Amino acid sequence: MTQKHYLAVNKRLKQGIYGRKEIRLPAEEADDEVLKKAYFAQVHEINKKKHWLICETKADAVGIAIERQKEMYIPHIKNKFIYELDCADEKLAYKILFRFMEENLDFGDKLELYTCLDGEEEQPRNEAWDTKILLEEGRFISGEAELSFKQDNHIESLSQKFRWHDRQYVVIRR
Repeated sequence: MTQKHYLAVNKRLKQGIYGRKEIRLPAEEADDEVLKKAYFAQVHEINKKKHWLICETKADAVGIAIERQKEMYIPHIKNKFIYELDCADEKLAYKILFRFMEENLDFGDKLELYTCLDGEEEQPRNEAWDTKILLEEGRFISGEAELSFKQDNHIESLSQKFRWHDRQYVVIRR
């Protein structure tokens, strides 16, 4: 089964891909040398013209994707707007996720994350993995462990501490 991640907030967010650095080249401009050096290259048709989407490095290829789920219900989530979140279980993706939160959360906002296997959204959450991240206070609370993080480098600190766990519920407060 597929692992699914959800993000919920009480305001609308712009859907799309964040953090990924792509170069778009018309097919006729992409020579073999450029394609050989690329970490990732894929052909897309845009306005009936073929283009190459190229990521030069692994770091360029990593990103998160956010897509609104209009009819989704997850009993653990209180916020109104639920989005499906595509975020790999790796430090680079977590950095992008926390940077996205930094840019989109206002003071006092609460963001919820939930992860589970596809089709198990209504299963009881695993409370041992419940996590609170209090951005303004510099606190990361997971289970019975409480860690602090540096405010001046909190995205780096959080990306090192955070990991997805099955049926994990996370609250992030700004």
